[in-house]
Amino acid sequence: MNTTSFQYAKLDANLERLQARMPDLPKSSVLLSRLLQHIGRGMASMLEIQIRPFGLTEAEFRVLTTLFSQPEGCAHPSDLCAKTSQSPANMSRISDALVGRDLITRLSSLHDRRKMVLRITEQGEELVRRLLPTMYGPLREMFRDFSEDQQLQLIEQLKLLSTRLDQALSQHGTDRVE
Repeated sequence: MNTTSFQYAKLDANLERLQARMPDLPKSSVLLSRLLQHIGRGMASMLEIQIRPFGLTEAEFRVLTTLFSQPEGCAHPSDLCAKTSQSPANMSRISDALVGRDLITRLSSLHDRRKMVLRITEQGEELVRRLLPTMYGPLREMFRDFSEDQQLQLIEQLKLLSTRLDQALSQHGTDRVE
C-alpha cells in the first residue's frame, strides 16, 4: 500500500470515529478539505523541487512568470500584488531579490513618477523559457488520468469553491493568506 492510500485510509477511519461521536459532522466536506490541503502541500513541494535548482522561491517564480506573460513584460507592483496574491511588503522583498539577480528592472513610471514599473530582463525571460518546460512533464503525469473535459470541469468546481472560501473569509473580516 502506498503512503497516500494509507494516509487516506487513516483519515477516513478517523472521520468515521469522529462522526460516530458527532453525528452532525459534514464528513464529506471535511474529507474534501483535508484532501485539498494535502494536494496543495504536495503540489507546492513539487513546484519547489522544480524551481529550487534555479534559486527561486515560489513567490519569486510567480512574479517572474507573471511579468513574462505581460504583453510588454512589465507591470506596476500593485498590479502584480493582485495577480500573484502578494502583499505590498512582500512584493517589495520579491522585487528586491529579482532586481538583485538581474531578472527584472525597477524604474519610475513615465506617466507617474510616484509609481514604479517592474520589467522582466532578457536574463529573466531566458530563465522562464528554461524553467517552465521542466514543469510540463510532472504536470502531465499528475493529470494523466483526467481528460481535458474533466480538467475543465474540475477547474470550474475549484473556482466555485475558491469563491465560496473568499465569501466565508470576508464574512469573518479576514482576507485570504497566500
